[in-house]
Amino acid sequence: MYILEVLNGPLDGKTWPFEREITIGRDEAVAGACITLDRYISRRHAQVREEGDRLLLADLSSRNGTRLGDRRVTETRITPGERFIVGSTLLRVMRNG
Repeated sequence: MYILEVLNGPLDGKTWPFEREITIGRDEAVAGACITLDRYISRRHAQVREEGDRLLLADLSSRNGTRLGDRRVTETRITPGERFIVGSTLLRVMRNG
């Protein structure tokens, strides 16, 4: 089990639990983590998913991209606690338990 957490802006501290994957976006019909207050986030922006013993962060062809550090990513491995940016929102995934 994992927790996706917002680390900045008006939703600072907001969390969403998930088991194997979560989609991040502005449309709650398709996003498990719906962030409507960030106008730079696409309807279906990014996804974090567990694949074996790894966590993968994937951009879903968003308009404004997904960044890990200072680089834009299409798909990359992340570790729990590592920070990434979707739109202008800073996020991290933590293990829960």
